[in-house]
Amino acid sequence: MVKMKIEDVQGDNPHDYSDLKSMLGMLDQIIRFYGHDEEKLKEKAGEFIWKLTQFNLPYTTHEKGKPEVCGTFPKEKGWPGISHLIAQAYPRKPIIGLDSD
Repeated sequence: MVKMKIEDVQGDNPHDYSDLKSMLGMLDQIIRFYGHDEEKLKEKAGEFIWKLTQFNLPYTTHEKGKPEVCGTFPKEKGWPGISHLIAQAYPRKPIIGLDSD
């Protein structure tokens, strides 16, 4: 059996930080490789979450004046959060007012 270091497969691929499925896949890798070592797991998961947070600061869940499209909470540019990634899997349906046709 070939022993592989996760650092050999983890990189700074923007896809890992901008796509919900890829993000969960990377967390799964971290847990599989380091789940036996609490301190190392905390370190690697923390590093990944920090990069994820920094990468996603410029994004928002909605445009000004348009209905919110996030899956959980609104997220403004410059604020930490990944609601816009969650919306990829769970987009919020538009709210139709009572006065709509």
